[in-house]
Amino acid sequence: MKAKKLMSLIMAGALLVGALAGCGGSGSSSSTASEESKTSSTAETSGTAETAKSDAKLTIWVYGWEKASADKIQEDTAKYKEETGVEVTVVPIASDSYSTKIQATLAGGNNPDLAFVDAGVQSIQLAAKGKLLPLKEYGVEEYKDKFYDSVWDTMTYKDDVYGLRITSNNLALFYNKEKFANANLEEPTADWTWDDLRSAAKALTDPDNNAYGLDLPIYDKNGGYTWTWLPFLWQNGGKMLNDDRTEAIFNSPEAVEALEFWKTMVQEDKSVPLQAAPTGVNRFSSGITGMCIDGPWMLSVYLSDPNFKDKFGVAPLPQKKQQATVVGGEGVVVFSNTKYPQEAYDYLVHLTCSEFVQTFWENWITIPPQPEFKDFYAGDDLYGDYIQVFSDQMEYSQTRQFTPSWPQIENTLGIDLQAYMFDKEDDVQAALDKAVADVNKILAEEVE
Repeated sequence: MKAKKLMSLIMAGALLVGALAGCGGSGSSSSTASEESKTSSTAETSGTAETAKSDAKLTIWVYGWEKASADKIQEDTAKYKEETGVEVTVVPIASDSYSTKIQATLAGGNNPDLAFVDAGVQSIQLAAKGKLLPLKEYGVEEYKDKFYDSVWDTMTYKDDVYGLRITSNNLALFYNKEKFANANLEEPTADWTWDDLRSAAKALTDPDNNAYGLDLPIYDKNGGYTWTWLPFLWQNGGKMLNDDRTEAIFNSPEAVEALEFWKTMVQEDKSVPLQAAPTGVNRFSSGITGMCIDGPWMLSVYLSDPNFKDKFGVAPLPQKKQQATVVGGEGVVVFSNTKYPQEAYDYLVHLTCSEFVQTFWENWITIPPQPEFKDFYAGDDLYGDYIQVFSDQMEYSQTRQFTPSWPQIENTLGIDLQAYMFDKEDDVQAALDKAVADVNKILAEEVE
């Protein structure tokens, strides 16, 4: 694998000091931080032959369910300590209640110094509560050009930056190659439009035999509905919130057309299942649906299925006025009550912007959040072709317009849109007007 060859060369070199060269940038960020924010134990400067080591001790929480990457972070701590003096304790949290545990430790004042978080959703909530260290004064903006704009935006709140991204992902179109061949359909391409999607979904649908063309999360009352519908809104030139994120505006003509498009496939074409799949059933890999919209996290599931691994393909989402997909993924943050803010920031940069991050990506199949590495997995015989589709989409990916109340906003929108989707009435404007009013109530409470 090309990436592994690259890594063997990288790891043969010595670990650079502190923040390293950082995403291709140069120099340490310590000179950019204010004197008040530095700890007395930090004396790192860029470009010097001798560097004083710190006696700081940091703790970072990482996602334990990604064991391979967590292990690599742990293995790296010995080298990092040798070079910087900073001792890092890595704590894998293998639990669905990861976010709840962070909130609990923050309430008790025994939180770690750094942690992985859901970028945008969790990071903005924590930043709004003053729980995260603002990073502009540490020079974090020198790395801005190294990340996709959509990725960088997920870690910003108001006028500051509250973390750096270590992974990213987006949504693409998965399709069953065997079903397409049996229906004499050409496989999806990057030029596919909404009309192409609808036409193929209709051709693949046979309700009498429990066969459907496309799976959409119309039955999801939580964030999944909003997560999947937003790319269609953007593809048609619409927006969810105004630029200040103080007012909902997704009742525009562009939004009306995007929601009507979904309902046409659901109610008129009947090419979309109306109910969630039974527990333990994947409708796509079991052959019930010919297409679905999902992320790169499903690749390992499908590629490890001996009966399905050769039957599916991945294509970009279809387009209307423009191409668009929604970006997700993980970020790393520093908590505001850390005793070692400078060392914590330097370690954050080391994790996300030094050569180490490539070791991390080797062990967590993801979409690199930095365009410099868009072809990182190109040489991977198993994942390469599939990952490349997601990676290429990053160029036109968009971020959800996060606010501190985003989970409530996306759930409210999902409930309202679901009500319209199953309503035989076709007053889409009224449905969107109601949803906008509901979301605006939430946004107004944020201001208060």
